[in-house]
Amino acid sequence: MWLEIEYSPTSLFSFKDINATNTAATSLLFPTPFGVKMAIISEAIQKYDLAKGEEVFKLIKDKKIRFNIPKEAVVNKTFGRITDLRNKVGRSKPAYREYVFFNGELKIAIDAEELSKEEINLLKRLFVRVNYFGKRASFMQFKSFNETKELGNGYLQLMGEEDVQLANKSIIQLTEDIPPEATFAEINIYNSEEKLKRKNNKRIFTVNLEETLSGEGYQYYKIANS
Repeated sequence: MWLEIEYSPTSLFSFKDINATNTAATSLLFPTPFGVKMAIISEAIQKYDLAKGEEVFKLIKDKKIRFNIPKEAVVNKTFGRITDLRNKVGRSKPAYREYVFFNGELKIAIDAEELSKEEINLLKRLFVRVNYFGKRASFMQFKSFNETKELGNGYLQLMGEEDVQLANKSIIQLTEDIPPEATFAEINIYNSEEKLKRKNNKRIFTVNLEETLSGEGYQYYKIANS
């Protein structure tokens, strides 16, 4: 069983590739499983308290996350200037950034096979509160829920799955998830005593393409998964 949540991007968004540097930050086409789970944990803490955040962390830490992206996406490539605070000295330097436009909606699905009705309702209350993933300004507007036994067509596949199918043109999106051995204390950014060990947390999704176009400052994708 899966819980599907549909969002409408209300602005251009950017989800930094985990291998990108601060001065050359390319963007993924969708949030990471890590980003989705952290958004839900954050909302649990804000709506309830820290104890509820830890409860939700344990509830969703090992759950599978899947993504369904629309038929068309455009990546805008820009250059600007950022403030580098290395060594506590601020200095301005050029930086590359990418911002993504969706012609359609983003669907996120979380594995709800072993969740009770009460736990699913808790996740619904939290997902409806989310209005961005990753860094602020990657704004999303909640649209709807759907509970389904099996995911429909259009969901991106993970590399390593037995039935993964690639098109003539495909790109991969290297994302991260919460590591299986992670603790709540390790993901707490206000806890300076423990640090998250990012091992066994890579998730590689495939995006099949029908067409690509590029020009000065943009990359267009017509997506075949949808």
